[in-house]
Amino acid sequence: MGNTDLSNAKLGEAYFSKAYLRDSNFDGSDFTNAIVDRANFKGSSLRGTIFKNAVLTATSFDGADVENADFTDSYLGDFDIKNLCKNPTLKGENPVTGTDTRASVGCGGR
Repeated sequence: MGNTDLSNAKLGEAYFSKAYLRDSNFDGSDFTNAIVDRANFKGSSLRGTIFKNAVLTATSFDGADVENADFTDSYLGDFDIKNLCKNPTLKGENPVTGTDTRASVGCGGR
């Protein structure tokens, strides 16, 4: 699914395993309750995306634009959180949920 436009897609409860989702547009998409396991979002735009209560195990957001995304109650491993907190685009507030992006990941003082 590289180079795909899935902006504003309703992907709640979807299941992606070992997914190649690079260089794609997911702006405003909703992954609520989805399972996104070992996926690669490198170079993708995820601005304003909702990952509420999603399982994001071993998923890479390196080089992805996650500004205004909401990760509330998502399951991320400690290593994944550490990497995601280093992403310079991890900022802002989700326009739908009103949730602070960094706080939703649990970056705190990271």
